Amino acid sequence: MNITLKVAAKMGDIDLLYTLIQVEPYLLEHTDLIPFVDTPLHIAAASGHASFATEIMRLKPSFAWKLNQYGLSPTHLALQNQHYRMVSRFIDINKDLVRVKGREGLTPLHVATQIGKLDLIAKFLSACPGSIEDVTVRSETALHIALKYKQFHALEVFVGWLQRNPQRQAQKLEKKVLNWEDEAGNTILHVSVLKCFSQAVRLLIHSNIDINAKNLEDLTALDIVENNHPHAYNAEIRDMLLRAGALRGFSLDASPLCEEELRSKITFNERVAIYVTRIKRRISNDTRNALLVVAILFATSTYEAVLSPPESVGKVVMKSQVFFWFWSFNTFAFYLSILMICLLMPRGRISVLVTPPLSLFSGCYVFSMLVISPSPNLTIASVVLPCLLLALYFWGTSTYVRLAKKLRRYSPKKEDKSRFSGGNRW
Repeated sequence: MNITLKVAAKMGDIDLLYTLIQVEPYLLEHTDLIPFVDTPLHIAAASGHASFATEIMRLKPSFAWKLNQYGLSPTHLALQNQHYRMVSRFIDINKDLVRVKGREGLTPLHVATQIGKLDLIAKFLSACPGSIEDVTVRSETALHIALKYKQFHALEVFVGWLQRNPQRQAQKLEKKVLNWEDEAGNTILHVSVLKCFSQAVRLLIHSNIDINAKNLEDLTALDIVENNHPHAYNAEIRDMLLRAGALRGFSLDASPLCEEELRSKITFNERVAIYVTRIKRRISNDTRNALLVVAILFATSTYEAVLSPPESVGKVVMKSQVFFWFWSFNTFAFYLSILMICLLMPRGRISVLVTPPLSLFSGCYVFSMLVISPSPNLTIASVVLPCLLLALYFWGTSTYVRLAKKLRRYSPKKEDKSRFSGGNRW
């Protein structure tokens, strides 16, 4: 690179920069052709000349992504030299610079985590939420680095951000990041235990972390506490893990082996679970939506029939025998419709939100049937039947969920881990 250009960058002299460009219009282009070099932007970032650096970024945006001979970008150099306001300006100009990977795959978010710069961490997460998924060459997330450098407050920021993230896939992201494994298969809980970091363990066991995850040595966090690291805080950490339901690795392996399960005879409950699972996977979203509309229509129609039966001055005019058949068919259709709605609803928080209104709706149906029923026997049946159906539904649901978890082991797993996300742009 031109020596005078280096001087201009080190002094932050914009006028000298343009004087040199007038003499040699391709001055910056020549520098851009070199793969690893200290560009004028690198020199300005290291020297703290924000105005000059901003001008260079405007003229040559690609310089912001270049690495020098030491594997550092201008943003890394600004962080290294504690020019934090300049770093903020870089991110304001291009938020994706949070994800530029330098030496050993370290991004600016990783570097800010190392030094515990909480305001920059919060700014980086706000500007570029995807940066929390970036990993180093050792497959370490920023959370791993926070634990590695004993930056507990930085870990608090990351966990708090994950828990408060309102994005659509926030729950999946939280589970993925908190349970991410480094090159040794250690999650951040494993690292917390290895570092005897009791504060971090206390924070993580109240988050969405898999407390019984195993690393590549088949050790859970509890195994590491009890076997590998007899230090001062181990008793406290062990008690916390046990209270949170942590298990030893051999306890998790105590279940029947996969090949033994496959050789055993299929039970009736398993046949039902397999049948329901296959039907649910075969139904497309459009078909599911259409069936939901039909089920809701049936439920509202049968409920309307109870509200407006043939009556005279508030009393039904049907005989008891006729009313019995009306009650039987209408009640069967109503509860079958409610069951269809429950089965067709997608699993997760949506079903949890819909279940209470459906329960209240069913209660209103029972109350309406009690009011119009001319027979004491049917009055008792109107109360007992929904209780039996509710108990049967919860028993069937719990049985299905338990068996469905077992069946997932025989299903092909989706590849949802991208070990090296983000990257340099040229």
